[in-house]
Amino acid sequence: MPLIKILVAETIDEQRSNIRRLVNNQDDIRIVGEALTGQELIDKAKELKPHIVLVDINMPEIDGLKATEILAKEMPRIQTVVMSMDSSTEKYRAAMKAGAKDFLAKPFSEKELIDTIGSIYEKWLEGTPDFLKSQVARSISVYSTKGGVGRTTIAVNLATALAKMGKKTLLIDASLQFGDVAIMLNLSTKKTIGEIIEKNELTLDNIERSITHHPCGLDVLLAPRDPAVAETIKPSDLSKIFDIVAPLYQYIVFDMSSTITEKELVILDKVDVIFLVATLEITALKNAKICLKTFKDIKLETKKIKVILNKEIPNVG
Repeated sequence: MPLIKILVAETIDEQRSNIRRLVNNQDDIRIVGEALTGQELIDKAKELKPHIVLVDINMPEIDGLKATEILAKEMPRIQTVVMSMDSSTEKYRAAMKAGAKDFLAKPFSEKELIDTIGSIYEKWLEGTPDFLKSQVARSISVYSTKGGVGRTTIAVNLATALAKMGKKTLLIDASLQFGDVAIMLNLSTKKTIGEIIEKNELTLDNIERSITHHPCGLDVLLAPRDPAVAETIKPSDLSKIFDIVAPLYQYIVFDMSSTITEKELVILDKVDVIFLVATLEITALKNAKICLKTFKDIKLETKKIKVILNKEIPNVG
């Protein structure tokens, strides 16, 4: 089953912790965000585009019922479940009238919560075209065996174009030691992937705090400022970061380094498409040929590899 994205709107810390605990063992459910007010719920729903919202009926600023009503009108594809300590018929009817798809009386068990989420998600699927049912990002790796072939330029231009088309896109500079994405996009390196690793806690909140927003609408996760920090980043870190952010974006573009280590391989294995960039120089073609053979030898899915001959020379090839 595809990953079910949940947004939790609850003012009480203990209640939020309880919900996290109840879904913690579910591989197909992820809490992608939390809101402490009704207004924050609406803002985060627009940003995160969850499948399901769990909202307490008593929220500050905008109460849970009003927030549910706004979500139903402005984001009708989001399925809302209202939670309340008051399980009266009156509260249930009010929730349904506001546009909620279900009602959970507190306190609820793990089974009640998981069954409700599963049932609501099935309703979401019923009204969803097949091509939209998988909400995990389309992922693209731009790779080359040597520098100077235009790899970063292609990655940056591709990601920027997608963002300008209105697609929610994340560009990750996976050339961890000497990444050039920041300078090409004229971005400050105050926030980088290095800060996530230094916190030693790979969570959605930490990742979001390390993402830089470009004026064109593109989100960027920059390479570390210090090349030494790159050595502390493990392949499993990159894999987990990918898994966490994938449900939040339509496209994820990786600008890779020109090496083949476990760090590169974990990304190349996960992505949907690999753009192998080369030029018509004899050394570049030789390296590209070796690279393709290596990919085949390690049983990388060859049908997802697309070769790009950049800086093509007219009347040659």
